[in-house]
Amino acid sequence: MTTEKKYCYTPVKENENYRVAKVIENEDGYYPLGKINPNDPHELDKFVGGYNHVRAVCTLWNKHIDVDEKEENRIVWSSMGEMCSLGIYQ
Repeated sequence: MTTEKKYCYTPVKENENYRVAKVIENEDGYYPLGKINPNDPHELDKFVGGYNHVRAVCTLWNKHIDVDEKEENRIVWSSMGEMCSLGIYQ
């Protein structure tokens, strides 16, 4: 029996905006969400915008997978891997 790893959605800084990213527990890094076709100028990139917009998307999606803010922070922290163990993020 395999169990799915816990994950969450969190805002990440991208240039002057923020983007929704999926973070998987105990996996280094994150997966930024984007448009189906990045080259299509007519497709709206609903995963990027100001912090409040992106935070609202993350909060809503996390609510649907039973992840609260404390759990989101724990999952994000676990994804920082070696950088945290070296004391770079404290």
